[in-house]
Amino acid sequence: MTAKHLSLPAFSLRHLHVWRRNSLVWRKLAAPSMLGNLADPLLYLLGLGYGLGALLSEVGGMPYIAFLAAGIVCSSTMMSASFEAMYSGF
Repeated sequence: MTAKHLSLPAFSLRHLHVWRRNSLVWRKLAAPSMLGNLADPLLYLLGLGYGLGALLSEVGGMPYIAFLAAGIVCSSTMMSASFEAMYSGF
């Protein structure tokens, strides 16, 4: 192979337009995304924790609120990650 085939591609600034657009979209959606990611688990915890928690004291030998909190943390993490990954595809 010659040296021409092994050289690096020429540097271009065309990527800056895409980066700027992604930065503007992120700034626009960052606050609502964080608010939704915090408010959704809190609503579930309040609704199911206090509402259904009044009827159930224990689940499998552990307090119901601890059982519920672990599930809510897992589901909100999964939903947040999948939303962030799928939104750009949308």
